[in-house]
Amino acid sequence: MLKRTVIRAKEALLLDKDGNILEVNSDFTKKLGFEREDLLGENIFNLVAEGFKPFAERALKAGGEFTVVGRDGRFYRLKAVVEDQRILVYDLSEIPELIRKSYSGVWDFHYGLLFVDERKRIILANETFYRATGLDKEIEGKRLDDIFDVKIFEELLAEGEVDFSVEIGGKVIGVRAKVREVEICGEKIYEILLRTTDEERLRNLRKTFDYVEYPVLTFISERLYYSNIAANKTFLNAESIYRLVSGKSAGRIEVETTDGKREFLFFKIPGMEEIYIFFDLSEQNELLQKLEEELRNYKITFESSVDAIIVTDVSGKILLANSAVRFHGYTPEELVGKNAFEFILPDHAEKVRKSIEEGFKGRIDFKRLEIQIKDRNGKPRWVEVTGSPIVREGGDVSGTVVILRDITAKKELERRVRESEELYRTLAENSQAGIFVLQDGKVVYMNRASEDYVGYSREELIGTDAYYNLFEESIRDRVDEIIKKVLDGGYETVFTRYVTKSGERRYANLLLVRINFRGKPAILGNFVDVTNMVEARKKLREREELYRTLAENSHTGIFIMQDDKVVYGNERLREMFGYTIEEINRLEHPYMVVHPDYRDLAISRYRARERGEKVPESYEVKAITKSGEEKWLRILAGRIMYKGEPAVLVNVADVTNLKENEEMLKRVNTLLRVVSEFGRSIAHEKTEFRIFSNLRTYLEKAGIKVAAFLNEGGLIPVSISQGLDEERCEKIANEYLNSEEIVRLRERDGEVVIIPFADLEKTYGIAILFSEQTFTDEEVGIISTIKGDVVLSIKSMEVEREKEAALRVIVENLNQLEFLADKLRNPLAIIKGYIEVKDDFNFEDFVKKIEEQANRIENILDELRAREIATYEIKKILDRGK
Repeated sequence: MLKRTVIRAKEALLLDKDGNILEVNSDFTKKLGFEREDLLGENIFNLVAEGFKPFAERALKAGGEFTVVGRDGRFYRLKAVVEDQRILVYDLSEIPELIRKSYSGVWDFHYGLLFVDERKRIILANETFYRATGLDKEIEGKRLDDIFDVKIFEELLAEGEVDFSVEIGGKVIGVRAKVREVEICGEKIYEILLRTTDEERLRNLRKTFDYVEYPVLTFISERLYYSNIAANKTFLNAESIYRLVSGKSAGRIEVETTDGKREFLFFKIPGMEEIYIFFDLSEQNELLQKLEEELRNYKITFESSVDAIIVTDVSGKILLANSAVRFHGYTPEELVGKNAFEFILPDHAEKVRKSIEEGFKGRIDFKRLEIQIKDRNGKPRWVEVTGSPIVREGGDVSGTVVILRDITAKKELERRVRESEELYRTLAENSQAGIFVLQDGKVVYMNRASEDYVGYSREELIGTDAYYNLFEESIRDRVDEIIKKVLDGGYETVFTRYVTKSGERRYANLLLVRINFRGKPAILGNFVDVTNMVEARKKLREREELYRTLAENSHTGIFIMQDDKVVYGNERLREMFGYTIEEINRLEHPYMVVHPDYRDLAISRYRARERGEKVPESYEVKAITKSGEEKWLRILAGRIMYKGEPAVLVNVADVTNLKENEEMLKRVNTLLRVVSEFGRSIAHEKTEFRIFSNLRTYLEKAGIKVAAFLNEGGLIPVSISQGLDEERCEKIANEYLNSEEIVRLRERDGEVVIIPFADLEKTYGIAILFSEQTFTDEEVGIISTIKGDVVLSIKSMEVEREKEAALRVIVENLNQLEFLADKLRNPLAIIKGYIEVKDDFNFEDFVKKIEEQANRIENILDELRAREIATYEIKKILDRGK
């Protein structure tokens, strides 16, 4: 189980189980191009492109990755983590920055850091990793198996720690790798820490010996590798001490120190490195006591060695083991108390026991042995074993110190060498080519095919110099000269005639190289009978002459390519491209004359065809002549054999005029279709904004970039194609806003068409169309229909809006008329009432009461008149709409 840690990160979004956005990170909303209020309460699927919704649905149900689209059209990769009734959504693009922040304290340390996701994609690495490997940041985003040995990664995941070798800059370096699982934004990431074993070894030595009070020196390959603080203070020239102690396990030496010449007692500590500890004999008794204590505990021995070291008693019981036994799958604690012979395969146990007995008797180091042991999984591993008896002061042997170096890889290599020798022997005997070996002027080996070619048996030629008789007399004098040149370290390829035992004269190709055979210089010969090929070449030359005559008089360009070079081209080809064959071959590749948009296609098809793969025989490409002119070419190609090797024969026809007509017709048809679709779409739109937005959407399908502006007392940008300069577009729009006709502007990189959407009353807006190609008059005519469609649609919308407003007023007036009619009834009823009881009032009061009600009626009639006038005005609006 890998060690695991979690790096906390703020989620970008918080959703309910239906995908509704409950909370949103303000930084993430800005990245998408929205305001926080725009997203709260919205459903996440409104941000997912149609084709990506099935992936988003799966991610929101079970967790996983999905993609959303920002306002600017960019895609953002997210990770959903399902928790009960809510869903946490993380922005995966934040992972590299979160890693850098979390590891900021150790990012520049001396060990390499590499981060890989579950799909084995490299996320990032620190500078130490890049400096050590010589790689660069271009590996980020690539799969691990494109860069490294994935078997090592799989082993690392299984074991948690792996040692392996890697070649960097021609130097093989030992590497120790550790892995840890890190969870970031719900994503499983693997943190791989890499250190060279050389660094590990030096670090262990420093950790163990830097503050030991006695001088300690370590030598590797006869050079000083490490000296502790005490040694640096004591010895004047530590490097020179090696010749005094080399090959000795203990002894006395006299060396120059900072206090003059002094005598030291030294001991070599068992291990792969040569580690020596020195004691000043002026304090001999005290130092010997401390030495005995140090050696008894074996602390310094075990921490400094990369080889497995075990200490046993005389019976083989393991008393101590260093951490390097982990390379065999064990921990030191698992070995202590067990007998060492339990781990040795039975076939090897006896010779180990015998070597130990001889060492005990002679008080000498054990004989170096190569044996097999079992690792923790029971698999056999080869190790090289050395050791020494532990001798007490009285001469008794109390145990052994055994060092094991893993040589499994070496043994595997030896096995493969043996298999290779057997393989090569089998190949030689079954080869269709003749193979022979000459040594000291005689034939010492020849295979079965050699017998078949020359007609002589092996018994007739091996051990003799009769091979001279195989050559015609005219070239025998050159044989000795060729043999001498090959033995001097060269090699020779020879085409020659030879004579078989029956006297037949045939042709052969010979390859002669110098080798060491049975410890002595020799010549390895390899020859193939090419008589049939020589005869065929004669006939081929005759055919070539015929085909060359036909090709030179062809109306199409004809050339032959072989090994990425043009080996033949006719005169029509030169006329077509303006290049000579020599000029074409001086290019990086002959197909550099092909337009960059088609170059990779042409090269890949040529190479596939030359390899014999099935590819289309005919296709069209665009080419660039020496003068810079672009031409459309129709290619007809086929694989042939040319001078005995695969090649490609190509016929080239200039179809530029035909292609341009086809392209023009295609562009016109596309534009016609797009404009028609746009015209149909705007009939259903309700706002000018949507009409101008659709204008960009549809015209971009025809390869036209669009900047559309509404005129609302000033220009308002509605929709501008990506890549256009908004300020430039606005400047053009303002300049031509009051134009009555469509304007065309020719530019170096294409053409601009400006469409003002206006009638006699008003300019509704303006659109600027950009094309990399010049518009034809027919295309401009099609585009001009857009103006009428848009103006008519906008005017129709305005009329519709006026009608709707008028209808609302009419309804309101009808309601008011009904209300006012009711109000008239009240004063009329009062007047009638007063008339009926007029005798109960004096005349003045009666008139006054009648006058009040008459005034009320007059006010109501005035209001009715105003409603009548308003309704009449509405009628005029509705009549205008007709």
